[in-house]
Amino acid sequence: MNSCLSTRGHPRLQRLVLRAIALVSFIALPAIVIPQLAVEKFSVLLGFGKPPPLPLLIYMTAGAACVYVGQGFLLWLMSGDVMRYRPLIVFCGWAYLAFGPLFLWIGLHAGMPTFQVVADSLSCAVAGAALLISCFWRSKAQAV
Repeated sequence: MNSCLSTRGHPRLQRLVLRAIALVSFIALPAIVIPQLAVEKFSVLLGFGKPPPLPLLIYMTAGAACVYVGQGFLLWLMSGDVMRYRPLIVFCGWAYLAFGPLFLWIGLHAGMPTFQVVADSLSCAVAGAALLISCFWRSKAQAV
């Protein structure tokens, strides 16, 4: 492995950022088990009222929740060895950074409430920036 790549970044900060994102991803866990209730609660919270129990909506909710929880487990796994998974961590940082504007566009076109659009897009952008900073930021001790 290239010694420059192995010493770049701030491993402890990378681990912390990855685990924080993973923990947020685990919030989706109840939607896997009780998707109808999750859809109802989230819909009411956003001001849309109680949605009809459409099979596709329930299926998509549970499926999306599985993806979020799976992502959380992968990020937690990568946080255990940030040197080994550095290329994937950098990719995740760039992906989150790109998904920020994408979530903004999706939320605006879907007619989501402003606070939800801002929360989704900003959290993605911040997560991406935090990962990239943790991957490329070097402490003064490393620079010597």
